[in-house]
Amino acid sequence: MSLSLIKRHNQSLLTGYEWNGKILKPFGQSADQGWEFDGQRLIPQKGGGAQGFTWDGKTLSPIQYSPIGRIECSDNMLRPSLQGFQHGWELKGNTWIPYGQSADKGWEMQGDVPLPLVALLLFHLAPEA
Repeated sequence: MSLSLIKRHNQSLLTGYEWNGKILKPFGQSADQGWEFDGQRLIPQKGGGAQGFTWDGKTLSPIQYSPIGRIECSDNMLRPSLQGFQHGWELKGNTWIPYGQSADKGWEMQGDVPLPLVALLLFHLAPEA
């Protein structure tokens, strides 16, 4: 049983992810396909910590170099560090939407998914479900 869900707007849960309070994983798949989040580190279940991210409460940073770099997070906005908000996502209701676009391109949330996990999905830092 999952605590929270996130999926593409108006799409099946099969295209989404579930968060159980410890691991974010593609809906209906095993935990070894997911990412573990302890509040400070976001680590893939396969591959080890060198491929993960750190979280300081405001910024998601890769442990190793990443072309995306850091992601700045607030309650209603996610964006790549040192880039304008037009490169980011905004929260409207329970849907994260690319800035200035329609909800059809967004991701719907049910329950509370921590911001670092949302950023992981929206910026394609994790494999698609």
